[in-house]
Amino acid sequence: MAIYREYRLRPPLNRFVECVWCLSQTARVEAEEAVQPVPPDGTVEVIFHLGEPFTQVGDGLSERQPATMVVGVWTQPIGLVAPPGFDTVGIRIKPGAASALWADSMDRFTDAVVDATAVWGRAATDVRDRLAETASHSRRLEIIAAFLETRLRQHEPALAGLVDRIAAAHGCLAIDALAAESGTSPRQLERAFRAHVGVSPKMFSRIVRFQNVLRCSARIQPGAAGDAAGRSWADVACECGYADQSHLIRDFRQFAGETPTSLCESTATVADYFRRR
Repeated sequence: MAIYREYRLRPPLNRFVECVWCLSQTARVEAEEAVQPVPPDGTVEVIFHLGEPFTQVGDGLSERQPATMVVGVWTQPIGLVAPPGFDTVGIRIKPGAASALWADSMDRFTDAVVDATAVWGRAATDVRDRLAETASHSRRLEIIAAFLETRLRQHEPALAGLVDRIAAAHGCLAIDALAAESGTSPRQLERAFRAHVGVSPKMFSRIVRFQNVLRCSARIQPGAAGDAAGRSWADVACECGYADQSHLIRDFRQFAGETPTSLCESTATVADYFRRR
């Protein structure tokens, strides 16, 4: 059985990092060959495979992920196949905050997994090696914090206020109005979001809205017509700001690769830890 934990970092890193997560399965089990889709959540992650890496499947290709990697914001699900045993540590960076840690425009990483040595060189491999030398989560957090503190390029995450506004509205916020409030044009706002978040404000809003649906969908039990309060998928669509259920299904197909019902009826997998329920 896999074990998943999340930890918060101390200030000032907590303004840039949502959490550090650890996912491990030390007792080797029979490899699960099924592809597990992980929906996008709007964040950039730095991931260290301390044991066997996961296999990534998509576009007709199947390849093992790098031992140390940067995962950008995705606009579709990432297909993963878990190895028999693994020990993985991830840094989940808040939307818009990754540019505080390296200079590249975030759209370079959109829908991509990039070897972290292309960003930080040998330093990324050194961090992975030090993490692998200890099983202590507290020591691993110290290693990660020390590494990130030496790479902070600015004191505040870019677009933090605008990203927070979209998150608070669960993705249901008019982009033109957001641009006007920030004193910029929609085109300028889009360029800023692509540079600092990785996607346009409209796409980021769609991902945030979809993640809110995932939280609401946890209340609907497999095979049930609705949740305990009698809410159906059509009710969830309306509650989460969709025009109708067909628009909700469209986003499920793009972001989850399946329908709302099939997602709820699927058996638990490692991917469930990243579905943000």
